Amino acid sequence: MQDSTFLPDLRMLRTETLLPHEECDPRRVERLAQRLREEGILKNPPIVAQIPNTEQFVILDGANRVNAFAFMDIPHIVSQLVDYADPNLILDTWYHVVACIPIEQFNCELTCTTGMHLEACSIEEARRALATHEAAAYIVCEEGVRKVVNTTNPLQHDIGLLNRLVWVYKGKADIFRASNDIWEIQKPYYPEITALVIFPRLKPEHIIQAACSEEKIPTGISRHIIPARALNINIPIAMLEIAWTHEQKEAWLHEWLMERMAANAIRYYAESTFSFNE
Repeated sequence: MQDSTFLPDLRMLRTETLLPHEECDPRRVERLAQRLREEGILKNPPIVAQIPNTEQFVILDGANRVNAFAFMDIPHIVSQLVDYADPNLILDTWYHVVACIPIEQFNCELTCTTGMHLEACSIEEARRALATHEAAAYIVCEEGVRKVVNTTNPLQHDIGLLNRLVWVYKGKADIFRASNDIWEIQKPYYPEITALVIFPRLKPEHIIQAACSEEKIPTGISRHIIPARALNINIPIAMLEIAWTHEQKEAWLHEWLMERMAANAIRYYAESTFSFNE
């Protein structure tokens, strides 16, 4: 770490000012809220960026935590504020491994979905079509590759079409995240795999636009790679819901941070890391 005094920018923010950019799963939120109540701590802060010219923030990562806080009527949440213009902050895309749904059912659901126009192609053609917005997405199965032709908005991403695509299998199949579109790589890890669904790369303006509108991006697509991410802050939830003013809670957070510094309790790990207990 070139500057040992550089720390993540932790802020005490009003829960209501944090806006999600992706769809919410109410069942998952309720389960998370129950777990947070049992544990009594906020382990990892959500990652947020300020929406220009507003007092609101878009949630880049941790939307379920924020939604759980809103569900529990907790007025404040400690968040990590980042600069969306930081060149070290990367917006990437997760792909979906769709598993445990029969391929016949999957194909039938695709056929019955309004506006879902599919064309068979090679993997190279699908990648080019996605990069040039000729395709809204593409699907890789054992039987081959099909691109989801973008007929309504050929020059921009069709978020509505992406949502209709995800609804083909959401709630009917197991969904896992992947970072490549190669069937032969994914198959050994997911023996019950039905399909790989490949989404386009989004831009920050798409994320902010979704946060400010009713139409959200499907869950589990956007992938923000955050420099100097804060983990294991373990903030007591009782402190976040106590009837103090915002200013009092900000002062408490500053004192907490100085105590962590004095106790030499903050560690920076420069290595790429795998966590096996998320």
